[in-house]
Amino acid sequence: MLIAAALAAATVQSNAQNTVLKVVQDINFKLTGYYQMSPTENSSTIFRHAGKVTITNKDIINLLENEVSIIFSPDAKLKLISATPDYADPKVIIRDKFEGNQFDTDVTEFFGAELLASIEDVKINKNPLKTNGKSYDVVAFEMHTSQTHFKVLGFGNTKVNTGKHEGDPVAIVHTGKVDVSGNGDYQVSVLVGGVVPVALTGTIQISGTDVKAMVE
Repeated sequence: MLIAAALAAATVQSNAQNTVLKVVQDINFKLTGYYQMSPTENSSTIFRHAGKVTITNKDIINLLENEVSIIFSPDAKLKLISATPDYADPKVIIRDKFEGNQFDTDVTEFFGAELLASIEDVKINKNPLKTNGKSYDVVAFEMHTSQTHFKVLGFGNTKVNTGKHEGDPVAIVHTGKVDVSGNGDYQVSVLVGGVVPVALTGTIQISGTDVKAMVE
């Protein structure tokens, strides 16, 4: 779904067990939304006021609690899981722990993303696989729940890394920060009342190069 989904470069698959290699990355949102507040006026002037709200991983996970009927801990994380090298249908999950046991909740149905452009400037050693360089990526990201909907578009000068599975280099992965802007509808405050249009700006950070074997 975001950067790694379109950029992984190797796969191992067992037809008998349907085991695939997947890149597992952290996604971190840091967005600011601006919304129109009620105007005020005096005898000669009308004032139109803009309010401001922040949207982070914590806010997104809180919104998703209502959709999946799970209350997550403060340590819950958003993860991007991308098959290699097939870019299609990557997953977004919430990873959390309960009584010491890790569990994943698939929230892919509430997300959408598209890699609009990826221009690499890299050096790739063939054997063993080792990658060094950067990429210029343009990404569109969308989120929709019963309480909110927004879409942002952005550009990132990302780093091209080598993803490893059990110590062996197996994939090419992009990591870095994407500067984004966009718009949507968001519940900014119970005091404002209801969902209001917002103009958005901020960043989406993609990090991590772990590659895991998963059975599907």
